[in-house]
Amino acid sequence: MMTEPVAHKIDFGGEAIHFTIERTTRRKTVAISVGYEGVRVLAPSDLDDDHVIGVVHKKCPWVLRKQADYRELGGEPTPREFVSGETFHYLGRTYRLKVVPDTETIVSRIIARGASLVAPVPVNLGPLLRKTTVRGALQHWYGDHAKRHFMIRARIMAERLGVPTPTVHVVDQSKRWGSCDVRGRLRLNWRLIMAPMSLVDYVIAHEVCHVLEHNHSRHFWRSLETIMPDYETRVRQLDRMGQLFMW
Repeated sequence: MMTEPVAHKIDFGGEAIHFTIERTTRRKTVAISVGYEGVRVLAPSDLDDDHVIGVVHKKCPWVLRKQADYRELGGEPTPREFVSGETFHYLGRTYRLKVVPDTETIVSRIIARGASLVAPVPVNLGPLLRKTTVRGALQHWYGDHAKRHFMIRARIMAERLGVPTPTVHVVDQSKRWGSCDVRGRLRLNWRLIMAPMSLVDYVIAHEVCHVLEHNHSRHFWRSLETIMPDYETRVRQLDRMGQLFMW
């Protein structure tokens, strides 16, 4: 049995963290989840509020990092049905999806035709399976294009910064546009290929600068400004547009 959510707030390091506590007889420990809908805490029925809030307080640094990740992506994902007429983006341009039942199609592959993204699908698919098929085909198409573009742009940004061209991995992640590990390898979200090239370049430039500095020190920001003087404008643009590319 689950109780109704009860709202709470913790002030941590000048940041206000709002969360809800729900109690259930099915849990033995406290579980914290962070998403677009907020911070949700599930707690055992026999734990008092002070104990639960104490657990949340210890996890505040982690909660703040997760919230920052979601803010980076610019808001809640745009709902999609993956049906004909929906709009999708590629390098900032708008395309209309066209789903076409086809008797010869076994595996759906996206075809770009003018301002349309055509998705041939096997006939007689139910609505749920058709939706899953079209979504998978779109992700595969975007991923292929992302690999080609991201590697080229990473090489250009690395040359501007004077560092070796990093290895680029295109990944499926819902909370970040990109990251750089301690070995200087870039992991870039395939969804980024939907954004205009100026914003693709910003994310890649940001991560390439992490090859030199693995934190956001003054040296990091100076390096980024050197190769991209208008990076702040691009950050604001990505913040405004980010939710269009999340599904």
